[in-house]
Amino acid sequence: MITVYGADWCEDTRRAQRLLRRLHVPHRYINIDEDLDGLERAKTLAQGERRTPTIDLGMGGSPLVEPDNETLAAALVEREMLTQDEAHERLGIQNVGDVERVLRTTLGAGLIVAAGASPTALRWPLRLLGLVTAATGIAGWCPAYHATSTTSLGGPGDRPDEAERSEWIAPTSRVGGDAGETEVAPS
Repeated sequence: MITVYGADWCEDTRRAQRLLRRLHVPHRYINIDEDLDGLERAKTLAQGERRTPTIDLGMGGSPLVEPDNETLAAALVEREMLTQDEAHERLGIQNVGDVERVLRTTLGAGLIVAAGASPTALRWPLRLLGLVTAATGIAGWCPAYHATSTTSLGGPGDRPDEAERSEWIAPTSRVGGDAGETEVAPS
C-alpha cells in the first residue's frame, strides 16, 4: 500500500493525492502535523528532513520526496502498480480544471435559458450548444482538448491557489518509454 506523508496545508500534498485519486491508486494518507510517528517515518524516508509530500511506494523502493505529477505517474508505472494503458485511460477522463468547469457549467446553463428568449430559428442550436458546454463542465472532459492533447489541469484554471503554471491551457506531457506513453497534466 502506498503511504503519502504530508500536511493538509501543503499544495504539493493535495496535488499528489489528487493524481493518485485520478489514477484510482489506493493509498493511505498520514498528516504529519497530527501524527508524530508519521512525522518521524517521513523524516527517515526523506533523509532526516521534514518535506511534504514524502511518498512511500512500498515494495522496497526509494521513496519519492516532493515529486511532481510526471515523476509520480512514471514511478507507479515503473513499479507496475498500473500499466501505461491504465494510466493513459484514467488520466484522459478529465482534462478541464476546476474554475473552468464552473465557468463552462454556468455558461451552458445561461445559453439554455437564453435560448428561450431567442428567435425561433436559434432556440434549438443555442440549447444544444448550452447542453454540450454544460456537459463538458460537469464531466470535466472536453473533446476539443482531448483531440489537441491539451489540458487546463494544473494551471490557473484548475485550482488557482495551487497553479503549477501561469498558462490556462497547455499541452499534456508524456510519461514512460517509447511505446504506450502516458499523458499527464504538466507540473
